[in-house]
Amino acid sequence: MQQTPRTAFRKILIANRGEIALRIMRTCRSLGIATVAVYSDADADAPHARFADEAVHIGPAPSSESYLNGARIIEAAQRTGCDAIHPGYGFLSENAEFAEACTAAGLVFIGPSPAAIRQMGSKSAARQLVAAAGVPTVPGYDGVEQSAEHLRAEMLRIGFPVLIKASAGGGGKGMRVVRAASEIDEALAGARREAEKSFGDGALLLEKFIEQARHVEIQLFGDAHGNLVHLFERDCSLQRRHQKIIEESPSPAVSPALRAAMGAAAVKVGQAIGYVNAGTVEFILASGGEFYFIEVNTRLQVEHPVTEMVTGLDLVKLQIEIAEGKPLPFQQDEVRAHGHAIEARLYAEDPRNDFLPATGTLHAWELPAGIAGLRIDAGVERGSEVGIHYDPLLAKLIAHGAQRDEAIRKLSYALRQLSVQGVMTNREFLLRLLESAGFGQGVATTDFINEHLGALLDEDRAALEQASAIALILYLQQQWQDSDALARELPPAYRNNPYRNPSLKLRIGEGELEFAWRWVSGNTFEFMQPEPAVQAKLLALNGNQVRVALEGVQQLFTVTSAGEQFYVHSSLGSCTMRKLARYPEHQVAADAGSANSPMPGQVLKILVEAGQQVARGEALLILEAMKMEHTMRASVDGIVETILVKPGDVVAPGQILVTVAALT
Repeated sequence: MQQTPRTAFRKILIANRGEIALRIMRTCRSLGIATVAVYSDADADAPHARFADEAVHIGPAPSSESYLNGARIIEAAQRTGCDAIHPGYGFLSENAEFAEACTAAGLVFIGPSPAAIRQMGSKSAARQLVAAAGVPTVPGYDGVEQSAEHLRAEMLRIGFPVLIKASAGGGGKGMRVVRAASEIDEALAGARREAEKSFGDGALLLEKFIEQARHVEIQLFGDAHGNLVHLFERDCSLQRRHQKIIEESPSPAVSPALRAAMGAAAVKVGQAIGYVNAGTVEFILASGGEFYFIEVNTRLQVEHPVTEMVTGLDLVKLQIEIAEGKPLPFQQDEVRAHGHAIEARLYAEDPRNDFLPATGTLHAWELPAGIAGLRIDAGVERGSEVGIHYDPLLAKLIAHGAQRDEAIRKLSYALRQLSVQGVMTNREFLLRLLESAGFGQGVATTDFINEHLGALLDEDRAALEQASAIALILYLQQQWQDSDALARELPPAYRNNPYRNPSLKLRIGEGELEFAWRWVSGNTFEFMQPEPAVQAKLLALNGNQVRVALEGVQQLFTVTSAGEQFYVHSSLGSCTMRKLARYPEHQVAADAGSANSPMPGQVLKILVEAGQQVARGEALLILEAMKMEHTMRASVDGIVETILVKPGDVVAPGQILVTVAALT
């Protein structure tokens, strides 16, 4: 059993950042517990640093020099007189050595024992322990022999497709699906590299990749008095890049009988470990109803709010009370679930570019309000810089309803009302996912996004772009007229050249459009170009909000500007537009064979040399951003002419990294 303190905590340091830290701090504040934040150079003015009662600087922006520096975090806790450290989720939350160091420093680690973390921290050891307890595991390999040759042989024995996983961690880091022998070497090398960078351990685990399955996890809680319960399941099947983006409870695929069986199996796993505090037992649920153990996450999960919404429990409060030595306040038969909850993760990423992370400044951040049963956990605000060093999660939106369709409706409405401008996000992708037939019918599996990716990415934005551009033009026109005493005396759309209607060129996405309009009467205008013609009436302008009637239908638009860049949001969607000069500037075209960075990131490894001949699709270099790797490949058969970067360089989106002269 864990050693427990004799008195209640008075001050807790949260060894994390962003929405994670803020969520924990709010519970601490409600309990009258003072909080201490830690922050890196990049987070000096971050919301979590300002929200805490105290905040301590712990190092440079890279997490390896700040949020993963256990010694500095413990020193910060001691300097500020903390009783305990809450690790949040991610970073050091599943680090047994850090938990032991906390205890050695006289601090309580709010989480499971170091022994439990160590047991479950190795997925291989966890599989072996769970199998011995009689819980089914996915067929695979979890041995200590880790040579590339041995792992290759095991993959061939298991049979394709095979899933490679980092033995020491989760979150999709170090995970690869291999479907052919030709993919093995590159997949193993990439998975090992990513595992070492994320968890400090390159050990890998192999499992048979079960297709058309569900990802279902069970929330566990145990105390130091021998009580252990589960808080039902969460369905986390909707994933991209092996990371969850939508989670819900209860699972539409789990019957009451199956729920009881999976819950009992999870408790059996917890008992085999002697588990104390919060943990999650993850299972793969096959299409035939068979379920297999995957892993135990020895921490609170990102998706824990859906469990809180259906049970009415504060899981962080439970964590703190258990760490204080208190028993669980309920038995298994007293836990009840009410209604349905769904969570969507809003990421700074580009779904059309393989969901790669995006960076930028949040010029607008307007959250929906007035929706019953809606919760938003966010770690950013207007003006926040989204950089390359940390996970690109901006916020989680969680909706609760009496029935599943009610929760879906509320969450969709909330996403439509949310205005986030200045950085690319997956907002529209989440909306199409929530409103897809497969998700609505509750039949979406872990393969759903990959199988329907084309349809989920396909969108007709013509009507949205035209409406948003018209609203922007009327906004700019009215602003100009209101800015000058003489202009205010002129009729709307006045021209000193009566033979030419006003026009404006805009870049919208990757395209350019020229808009031409004419004054009809009062505040009514006809936009003739681009077709179809639209009649628009300016109804009101209040600050950066403009109300426009388009063909008689009123709509409110919010306009945010950053130089010549404009962000226009409405319930129809969001558009980014730039005013263009009437005459285009001369531009130099880049070599068609050049490799341009698809995202902001850091060069991890150069794989070719100048003068080397490469084939189309051959790997040139590896970029890393927000803990994920991306391999840049040759777009043509050719000769490497120049390598313009070196390992460690930070690069911007669109930057030329390698030039390749095409073979003729």
